[in-house]
Amino acid sequence: MKMTIRQNVHTPYSLHDMNVIELLAADDGLTLRTQSGMVQTTPPYAQTDGYIEFRGVRWDYSYVYLLEHNGNIGSFQGEKLSLLDFIQREKVFGFSIMDETFGFNQTKLNGYLSMNRHFYECILEIYHEGDMVYITEEA
Repeated sequence: MKMTIRQNVHTPYSLHDMNVIELLAADDGLTLRTQSGMVQTTPPYAQTDGYIEFRGVRWDYSYVYLLEHNGNIGSFQGEKLSLLDFIQREKVFGFSIMDETFGFNQTKLNGYLSMNRHFYECILEIYHEGDMVYITEEA
C-alpha cells in the first residue's frame, strides 16, 4: 500500500480579518486591495502594507456567491455572479475576509460583504492558473 500525503498550504501572509476594498481586473490578472494590508503568518505576526495579485485568472470559472440571511443555518436565498460581472457592476463595497481556502488552481475567500446598504455572507471563488503573488511595501 502506498501512502501519499498532501502537504498543508503555508502562506507567508494571511488576509483573515482584512477588509477588501477594491478588486481590479486587467486581462487575465486580478488585483485585490485591502484597507490595511495583510498579516505575516510567522512571528512577530506583523501587519504590513501590500496587496495581492492573481495571475492567469480564468474568468469563466471565477464566481461571487452572495448569500442572504448570513450566519444562519437552514434555507437561504442568494445570487451567483461571475467574478468579472461583479467587479464591473460593484465599485463600492467592503468584504471582510473570515477564511481563506486554497486548492488546485483555486483560491476561495469567505466572509461578509456590505454594499448598497445590504449585508451578505459571501464567497469569492478565484480560479487562477498562474501565481498568487503577495506584493508588500516592506524591504
